Order: sequence, then structure tokens, then C-alpha cells
Amino acid sequence: MERMYYYDSYKRSFTANVIDASFVNGYYEIILDETYFYPESGGQPADTGTIDGIKVDNVVLKNNKVIHMLKEIPKNKSVFCEIDWEKRFDNMQQHSGQHLLSAVFYKLYNAETESFSIGDDCSHITLTNNNLSESELAVAEEEANKIIYSNLPISTYFVDNEELIKLPLRKKPKVNENIRIVEIKDIDYSPCGGTHVKSLGEIGLIKIRNYEKSKKGIRIEFLCGLRAIKDYNVKNNCINMLISLLSVKEDEILDKVNKLFLENKELKKELNKMKENILLYEAEKLISESIDLKKYKLVTKTFNDRDLKELRTLSQIVTKEKGIVCIVCSISKNANIVISRSEDVNININSFFNSVLDIIDGNGGGNQKMCQGCGKVENIDRALEKAIDIISNY
Repeated sequence: MERMYYYDSYKRSFTANVIDASFVNGYYEIILDETYFYPESGGQPADTGTIDGIKVDNVVLKNNKVIHMLKEIPKNKSVFCEIDWEKRFDNMQQHSGQHLLSAVFYKLYNAETESFSIGDDCSHITLTNNNLSESELAVAEEEANKIIYSNLPISTYFVDNEELIKLPLRKKPKVNENIRIVEIKDIDYSPCGGTHVKSLGEIGLIKIRNYEKSKKGIRIEFLCGLRAIKDYNVKNNCINMLISLLSVKEDEILDKVNKLFLENKELKKELNKMKENILLYEAEKLISESIDLKKYKLVTKTFNDRDLKELRTLSQIVTKEKGIVCIVCSISKNANIVISRSEDVNININSFFNSVLDIIDGNGGGNQKMCQGCGKVENIDRALEKAIDIISNY
């Protein structure tokens, strides 16, 4: 089998002969006498496209053969193949951009590229130097884009061992034969089997979008070409929306957002204080309406649309007073219930709480002083009666 993608990355369609076909794990594995479909390898995704109109779902290397994976088997021996050019060219931009970016990082900071991958949304390289600062990343990005403007040619060729040792390689080849070099004239020489653009200008631009440091190095997320332009458009649309929503200029957005954030923080504090005062008032009212069980007082109340957090807080305020058992419930989509007691009340809430929850098919738990749970609304009255009965006879 001849791997024609080594020699022409720009081929969009071609005719080939099927020389083998087998059915494995739900796919027909098709081998052609020659192919321009690139198989997934070296961090670059596989090409997709069609063979005689049948979708090529994946292309892989197996036993040094390029396998085209299809859901249907082609009927003809001679087949017409079409490569998804948009995806192919995108991968070419990302891969060539990676070579240039890695070369710049190596030149400026002696940072070697440990790994590389092209994802659906962005590409990544991991550098061995994790001491790089954000400003140094920006310098590398700018330098790479300046070099793109020079529009230097990118060429690919195979070399023997004698020719190989004469080249200033950025990294050593992983194979000992059929070594293919991707050369960015006067900038980078790297062994690589991937598909690449013919000149730096076709990369368009390189944008570092994010980075993450670890003990092994620094993982850099970047975009090249049309991906970078799409990303810019998304961010530019967001900025324009913020300008409109906030009624500010572009350079005033951050200050305005920070101001709104601080104002919101203060408003939340005030709101929480108001809620706390309301709960204090409610707690006093509930205590004043409590039932005297001689040994202690019983507080019970059923609310509408109160979450467990509010019920728990209210219950805690009530039971700060001595000699009180408190049962508070809330009804919304589910039934919430909290049972608690004062420090001086000798009742183990946890000992009977599950029997109360069983009535509402609920889940929950707690400790001797407080338990909480939620369940079905239908039987909440019965559950409340059960809890009152147990506490009254404790």
C-alpha cells in the first residue's frame, strides 16, 4: 500500500483499488492499493470523507497498513474517494502551527515539546519547562506570528541516515527507517509523518488560549488559522454584548464588572442580614406559640416553599432557647422536615427519625440533636403527627 498523503497533503479526491476487506467489530476494514486518507497518529486526528459515497468513520494504522473503517462495504473494486477537505485543512493548519510554535519555544526558552494533540475544539502542546511566565508565553506567541508573516516555505522529504545526521533536528526521530522530515526553511527541522501546509502564511495566525502548569511541565492550549478566527469572533461578540448591556466602552468593561461584583457581594450580605432578622422574628413567634409538654416546649410549623437550609437555620435559632423541641416542615414539590432539640432536652432525635421518614418514603439523617430529610408530600401530615406523638410520649 502506498501512503500518498506523505507526498501531497492537498489532494481532495482520488481513485484507488480495494485490495482487502474484512468485517471487524461492526465495521468493514478496507485496505486500498494507495490512499491519501491520513490515519490517526502522532497527535493528529484521522481524516474523514467517503469511499464510493460511503462515509469513512475512521482511519487507523494496523500492522503498518492504513485501515479505512466503513459501516458498508463498497461494491466496486475501483473506488472513488473524497476527503473532507475542511477537516483536513484544519488539521494541516494546527499541525504546521504546532511545529512553528514548538520551534519558537525551543529557540527562546530551550523548552522541548513533550507531547502534542489536536482536539475537536483546540490543540495542545506540553513543554518540559514549567517555569515559563505568562509574559514569556505572550512573547513566544508574538514571535511565532511575526515569523508567519515571512511566509517561509514548508517542505517535506525522506532522508537516509547519512542525510539525517547533517540536519539540525529539534527532536530525534522515533523510527529508524523511512524517516520523513518536515522543514520550515531556516526555522525548524522535525521528523513527522503528518499533513502540513506548503507555507507559513497558510497557518494564518496562532493564538495561545490558555495554559496549565504541572510537575511535568506546562500544557499550552492554542488555536491556529480558522479556529483562531472563529474563537476571536465568539469573544468579540461577547464583548460587544457586554458593551451594550453595561453601557460602557470596551476598555471599561473589566472595571464595570468588578464594580458590579462588589456591589452584588454587598447586596448579598444585606439580604442575608435581612433574612436572618426575619428568621429571628419567626423564631420568637414560634416559641411564643409553642405547646407546653411540661418537661419541655414543642414548636411545630409547616411552611410553603422553604428549602432545607432555611428550615435548618430557623430550627437552630429556635433551639438556642432552653427546653425546646422543634419540628418544622415545608411543602413544595417535595416535603422537607427538620426535627431538633435544645441542648438541655434529653431526647435522641436520631433514634426515631427514620420511622418518621418512612411515612413519606423519604431520605435523610442526622444526629441526636438534629435530623433532616425530604420525601413525598402526600403523607407529610401523618409524618408530623407521628413525630409529635413520639416526642410527647418520650
